[in-house]
Amino acid sequence: MLKADSAPGARAEWHASRTEKLCTRGSRFVTGADIVRISRTLALEPWHLTQTAPAAADDPTGIVTEGSRRRVNLRLANGRYGCLFLLRTAGGLGRCGLGDLAPASCRAFPAKLGERAPAAPSGPEDKSEGTAEGKSEGTAAEGKSEGTAEGKSEQLTMDGLDVEMLAEVERGWIEDRDHWFEVVKRWNAQSDEYPSGDEADIHVFQRYLLEAHAAREAGTSWPGEV
Repeated sequence: MLKADSAPGARAEWHASRTEKLCTRGSRFVTGADIVRISRTLALEPWHLTQTAPAAADDPTGIVTEGSRRRVNLRLANGRYGCLFLLRTAGGLGRCGLGDLAPASCRAFPAKLGERAPAAPSGPEDKSEGTAEGKSEGTAAEGKSEGTAEGKSEQLTMDGLDVEMLAEVERGWIEDRDHWFEVVKRWNAQSDEYPSGDEADIHVFQRYLLEAHAAREAGTSWPGEV
């Protein structure tokens, strides 16, 4: 995520870095809220935008399919160049076609949401460990990132982050992540009630996801509850 007044050169470098390290490899983590938001804005059912991948038995985003015989993750679909929404110019430059509609984990790049407490606004002299303004393990807000060979690149991209904006995005993302976990948990608990077959399962799950988010926004009960 860039500051509103970031220089064009910094924006271009940030986009190039994100394209190389993220977009060409698909989204790192997509919540149900991300999927619903993109689906609604594009006026497309979510299964036109998503694909599945095998999930571990203890994965809180592992969706039960095939009568509890299989668990899968739901993520944005791959396209010709990587993520379905990755665009390439005639000159080969890569850009996200979703813009501000992109998943929170993509907009926050190169920060990895959920790996540290969201940073709170602090004074200019505050360089405490664990914030995006100070030096923390695995990142570099100033200087070379410890343990990486890409210190200079990381410094430049991290310098484009607005700390307060990142903290706000992270707080919202944590709420969305926790709701996503609960959606999957509730679906898995009652999945035997729905049609079986991998494609049927995942389509019905995504309908359930849309209903769950509508209920969340309206402040009403979960789908299927009286």
